[in-house]
Amino acid sequence: MKKVLLLLSLLICFSCQNTTYKSLAPIEKTHQFLIINYTDWAKKTTELNTLIDKSFEKEKAQKLFRETRLAYKKIESFVTFYLPETVVKINGAAIDKNDVQETGRKVEEATGFQKVEELLFSGTTDLEALKKEMSILNGYVQSCKSQLINLQLSDSNIFESQKLEMIRLMSLGISGFDSPIALHSLPEAKASIQSIGTVISNFKEDAALTRIINKTVLFVDTNSDFNSFNRGDFITQFCIPISKRIHEIQKELNIKNNPYSGAINFDSATIFEETAFNANFFSPSYNRNPSNEQIDLGEKLFSDSILSGDNSVSCISCHIPSEAYADHKTKAVQNGQLSRNTPTLLNSGFQNTLFLDGRVSYLEDQAKAVINNKDEMHGSFSEALQKVKNNDAYQVQFKKVFPKEKKITEQNLLKSLASYIRSLSKLNSKFDDYLRGKVKLTENEKIGFNVFMGKGKCATCHFFPLFNGSVPPMFTETESEVLGIPSKKNLQNAKVDDDLGEYLIAKAPLKKYAFKTPTVRNSAITFPYMHNGVYSSLNEVIDFYNRGGGSGIGIHLENQTLPTDELNLSKTEINNLIVFLKTLNNKY
Repeated sequence: MKKVLLLLSLLICFSCQNTTYKSLAPIEKTHQFLIINYTDWAKKTTELNTLIDKSFEKEKAQKLFRETRLAYKKIESFVTFYLPETVVKINGAAIDKNDVQETGRKVEEATGFQKVEELLFSGTTDLEALKKEMSILNGYVQSCKSQLINLQLSDSNIFESQKLEMIRLMSLGISGFDSPIALHSLPEAKASIQSIGTVISNFKEDAALTRIINKTVLFVDTNSDFNSFNRGDFITQFCIPISKRIHEIQKELNIKNNPYSGAINFDSATIFEETAFNANFFSPSYNRNPSNEQIDLGEKLFSDSILSGDNSVSCISCHIPSEAYADHKTKAVQNGQLSRNTPTLLNSGFQNTLFLDGRVSYLEDQAKAVINNKDEMHGSFSEALQKVKNNDAYQVQFKKVFPKEKKITEQNLLKSLASYIRSLSKLNSKFDDYLRGKVKLTENEKIGFNVFMGKGKCATCHFFPLFNGSVPPMFTETESEVLGIPSKKNLQNAKVDDDLGEYLIAKAPLKKYAFKTPTVRNSAITFPYMHNGVYSSLNEVIDFYNRGGGSGIGIHLENQTLPTDELNLSKTEINNLIVFLKTLNNKY
């Protein structure tokens, strides 16, 4: 009997020891959350692959596809942060590209959710193509397992990834960028928000954050129509408060931001603060944090015809301050070789690709190329530099700004010009003030913003909140698009403009007629539009998009990246869209 009691006692002790709860640290809990949800996502992906491959039923497959997307959204913040190259294959745009690093410009075929979505949600299903794309997607998803299991998380990275996810859902998520056909964006935004709440709660159970997330979920549930969803209220009343509370919790826990310099200054509470974007990120390493004196010198050079070969023109001749630093001409030089429309310089400092064909990365290089253009400046950069060197006044000014230099150098001249142009990058429009809680938008302006972000699909190329082609949330890439721009304003049987755009630089066949996506900030006052200035009003531009781009007016390009389907925008929606675009004008 004593032996039995002793055995029972030992068993009880052993059992208690093995069921004792071990309190996990926040990072451990977060990793556990990641692995549990990755396992669910991988399982659903495999089930979808099997369903499509073995017993395809379209409605069942569509339902499971949506569930798989929701599972992905729960851990999207981590997958995109830690596996950026893989995630392009899993959730990138469904557009094939040429490998510009490879001599033959080999075609890199798009893969992932969007390719599967195109096939699964189309009117007729190419089952063999669908099986192929689903198998590829499943392979990439399964390949993430070992990397995610072995991740070494840090509290700084976790908080940064959640902040980036907030930006991603506001810019790409609710615009339908990665759910363009299924239009499953709102349930996916809800999944992202709930996931963010769970991750942050691993560090602190916060009643205020829980309340606002619950209210956000209720708002999405009760406003479930993609086209009419009030994105203005969603961002200002829910997303911004969530972002601010996450920022406050991080400060309360004394969790530092990562020390490296990216496009976003995470010391700012939200991406909409005046200090949120890091201008140095878009600048070369040798020209960061310029002095006010350097900027002033750049402004003087910008306005001085000394940089032209015959002293007849200056930078200001084409980039006119009173015209939002554009010129209202169809092309900068009417008879010049390959002349294009003059873009605004306002906010040009927030992009990492310059010129409409994307041939340079920095404003310093752009300035040199323009001065070297004989059609525009009638001389050469070497001549301009020598004239500046011989100028007594500039000798004094350069010595003051660059006291360590014995003479005026090419680099310092270009640094000064570029620094002045970057100083024009001020996000101070009425819309920016709205996001900062300083002003209210009219009802028509809010509806127009909704059209821009939703039915009009504008924000799938002109990304919120910069409204140019810099892709959020990392802003390391600037997109270009093939739209099928006509040479004239014909509405049918139009001919494509013969400017090959980016192809002339990259020699990549899929980039024929491709041009960098410009900003639509100040677009209401920087007419005419498109690279060739073919359209003189925003109404004409929107009509072009409303018809499906070039495809809708008789221009058939196999590599058109703009969706060819009609938008079906009403006159009222178009008018409201234009009203909204006017809120993006800079204050001078």
